[in-house]
Amino acid sequence: MEIPCIKIFTRSMNPALYDRAMFFMDLPYPKVRLTQTTADGYFYKMLEDVDADIAINIDEDAFVFNLEALKQLIEFVIENDYVNCGMRDGGVVDMRPYSPVVTNPYFNILNLKLIREQFSEHEIRKIKEHPNFDSKTYSGSLLKMPYEICLAEPYYPFFIWLSMNFKTLYLDAEEHSDNYSTMLKNHLGEPFLIHTWFSRHYYFDCFHTKRIDAVIHFCELKTDKEFSDSLSKKLRNMGWVIFTFLNIQRRKIRRWIYLKK
Repeated sequence: MEIPCIKIFTRSMNPALYDRAMFFMDLPYPKVRLTQTTADGYFYKMLEDVDADIAINIDEDAFVFNLEALKQLIEFVIENDYVNCGMRDGGVVDMRPYSPVVTNPYFNILNLKLIREQFSEHEIRKIKEHPNFDSKTYSGSLLKMPYEICLAEPYYPFFIWLSMNFKTLYLDAEEHSDNYSTMLKNHLGEPFLIHTWFSRHYYFDCFHTKRIDAVIHFCELKTDKEFSDSLSKKLRNMGWVIFTFLNIQRRKIRRWIYLKK
């Protein structure tokens, strides 16, 4: 049996969070940090990497604390020819009340090799509305919360196209004790990852920064590993924060000037 090439992809905007997420993603696969990408174009960038057969897509504010459970999930997805797996974007946790067909892209395992065989951007662009949803067809037993059948995000057509053409493994999840984060479970129901949401507020909002740091500390205790920044990375992060803050203020000033005209 041919061993597939697995790569870890992350759509990243915050270098500090990326470092922390990859610290816990301690798997022997190449890590690809993608920046300056759109919410849907990000997946097309993955498909362009023809060396990658399997993509582990993980947000930079998603932290793995049970690598064995993740390894079991990866093996199960590959052996059973699933082309996508992840948490439904509606019906599972309060944070996301949208489509139960689409998997939220904070974590996915994607079989890029199989997707490329049928990939058609033209067909994806033709999806202008959400198809009818039959909970029985989509294993409705995981639906625990309200959901809305709609095209809520730019990446929805891509994931709807996947669901129409390939097998999707839907994962269960539960709300973390901080009332914001989501604890994702593998196919056996074992929690292995915490997604904190609100990554854009890290370093810029005290509440969410402390909350995300608390989740990171929780993962440190679970893995018996302690994250530590090097001096060079601390200086890089400080420069990034200053640069980002100034850009935010510049946009605010431009908007104020525009509204005053």
